[in-house]
Amino acid sequence: MKKEAFCQYCIDSYRPVENMLKMVPPDKLNWKPEENFMSVGELIAHLCDGVGGELKMLVTNNWPAHPEGPMPSCSASEGLAKLEKDKAVLRELIAGISEEDFANREAATPWGASGTIEKMGFYFKEHFTNHKMQLFTYLKLLGLPVNTQTLYVG
Repeated sequence: MKKEAFCQYCIDSYRPVENMLKMVPPDKLNWKPEENFMSVGELIAHLCDGVGGELKMLVTNNWPAHPEGPMPSCSASEGLAKLEKDKAVLRELIAGISEEDFANREAATPWGASGTIEKMGFYFKEHFTNHKMQLFTYLKLLGLPVNTQTLYVG
């Protein structure tokens, strides 16, 4: 896949998340289905890191130290702002890398995943999609009116 097509593929996948975030009841940010799960607010903070930030860390090999303590949490409006920022990061990163590097340059994460930037981009997008489904499931468990269209179209 060409780098611009990949960028648009990722950005298009943000729309359903943006619409689901608008459905999150502000009083449910601390809710979680079980004790060992992320809360809604923690899930929003993690999901809304998007794809661009991780891909930028991969390309630059500049990874933050893993923070100790509780997972960060944020509101739905903060999550929407994070997604907007991530779109800009993704667009800037894609504009600054060649098609050749995107398709062929090898890179690795600190946790041992490796591959071409393109392949790793798809892994990061898959991670985003998995957490998108998690948010969908949380909303469903909270009794909100979500359906297949919510998940895929927004």
